[in-house]
Amino acid sequence: MSGEGTRMRVVVGCRPEPRARDALVLGMLLARQLGAGVVLAHVRPPALPGAGVGAVDAEWRAFLREESDRLLDDAQDRLRDWAPELPVERAIDDHRGSGRGLARIAERHRAALVVIGPAPGGRTARVALGSTADQLLHGSPVPVALAPRGFADHPPPGIARCTIAYQRESQPSGVLTCGVEFARRLHADVRLLTLVLRPVRLYSGKQHRAAEHQVLRTAREQARQDLAAAMHEIEVPADGETAEGDDVRTALDAVTWADDLLICASGRVGPVKRVFVGDASHKIVRNARTPVMVLPRGVRADLWDVS
Repeated sequence: MSGEGTRMRVVVGCRPEPRARDALVLGMLLARQLGAGVVLAHVRPPALPGAGVGAVDAEWRAFLREESDRLLDDAQDRLRDWAPELPVERAIDDHRGSGRGLARIAERHRAALVVIGPAPGGRTARVALGSTADQLLHGSPVPVALAPRGFADHPPPGIARCTIAYQRESQPSGVLTCGVEFARRLHADVRLLTLVLRPVRLYSGKQHRAAEHQVLRTAREQARQDLAAAMHEIEVPADGETAEGDDVRTALDAVTWADDLLICASGRVGPVKRVFVGDASHKIVRNARTPVMVLPRGVRADLWDVS
């Protein structure tokens, strides 16, 4: 790195919840492999709810400051124990929306990505989406990485492979090269994954079953051809894999995961250079059993260049 001011930064959202460690551990692993610094970020309410004024308002603000300091002190102590070599900064934003506040912090710090944990009440080993994730997945200026519930309980030593969810006909420009570049910076392997969903059975009878089988055979062959073309395009060693299922969840469950980061794209609709998760990516995120990173629309491979 050329200096403190030009170091890549990873923003980690810190919240007063038991599962906040999931984001902290994922952020630590990514920062360590990227040679980046960590920005411990907390978003707090901007003012006292209701009509509090004067001394009451001052007490509320003092309480918020103390809670923010306590939360970030705890996160910083944990990072110091786990990875004392990592440079750590702290950032606080006052905003009613925690996701929007994290997006503002990411812009101020010119972050490489934002890392958050699962929403409360989600399924173990799955990514759980709440209001923070929803706001980031519909407006973050940088990639958003989401840790599955329980990730911190049995963390891997690092991200060994980046699996890029690939669908040629709907793949936004730049996602493939950007995903490969991120894998290179992590010193991780590359895998391209295409999900092949079986057609919905609307009718019974041999004739309709034959038509469904033909549709599935065509989809399989097209997926294989698209993966072969994509692997030739990226010109780096990579594996290509298709996974079949009746829906996104069963297809993803058929995949073998080994210390992966699953990378997927924003939808084609939405503001350029912002994350705007589409229906397909939303289903992938909700059903992933491994950390997921969603790239902004219009992303380019030089996204992580630091000047």
